[in-house]
Amino acid sequence: IFMRYREEFWYSNRINKELTIKIYGHYGKAVLVFPSFNKHNDEFANEGVIEALKDFIEEGKIKLFCVDSNDSDTVASSSWDNAQRAHLLDKYHEYIIEEVLPFIYEEQKGFTKPIVLGCSMGATHAAISFLRQPDLFDGILALSGGYNVDHFFKDYMNSDIYNNSPNTFLPNMSNDHPYISLYNQKRMIFVCGTGSWEHLVLDSNYVLKDIFKAKGINAWFDILGEDNIHDWPSWKEQMRHYLPYFF
Repeated sequence: IFMRYREEFWYSNRINKELTIKIYGHYGKAVLVFPSFNKHNDEFANEGVIEALKDFIEEGKIKLFCVDSNDSDTVASSSWDNAQRAHLLDKYHEYIIEEVLPFIYEEQKGFTKPIVLGCSMGATHAAISFLRQPDLFDGILALSGGYNVDHFFKDYMNSDIYNNSPNTFLPNMSNDHPYISLYNQKRMIFVCGTGSWEHLVLDSNYVLKDIFKAKGINAWFDILGEDNIHDWPSWKEQMRHYLPYFF
């Protein structure tokens, strides 16, 4: 068996640029992969993740759809004003829902609910997409994510930032909101270590865990030891450990 791979690209009018998707695998559970901060869809290949997950992919357990980020125009941008950056952040998630998901359906020969996966900022994007539209996804594996984006915008807040910051919008969701029962039908795994650089996102994980508890949302939060750092060696091990729970 060899791994099937191809790349698709198209111009998105929503965010005014060409974004590409790398697809790894021939069959299996669709996994929508977000890259880390300001990185692109070649990150999983460059960091050895594709190699680390090779058996899962070749055995047809998972099929990865690795998307580009638009962080350079949003959370990582210093060239736009806050309103424009926030607008483009919201447009990026519209791109995921309105363009990437239909592409996955076409690729998988019908409507399918992918799981979302990401590390660091990729986990943030995964959580935004999943928590905003749980009807369209089957689960989430979020590694070392931070779940509020407002700190990228200093003291500025508007509806686009609010809607893309789970720790901001979730507390205001009513406890009888239909999304809560939808969340509880899905497998949700949030992982964070306590080693190097994980302190940057650890508090955010505890905040999300408390919000979920208050809302009656059942998710698996795994806070790991100091040997789990905010970097690829840990994330690759974690993916091998947690991904089988989804297939």
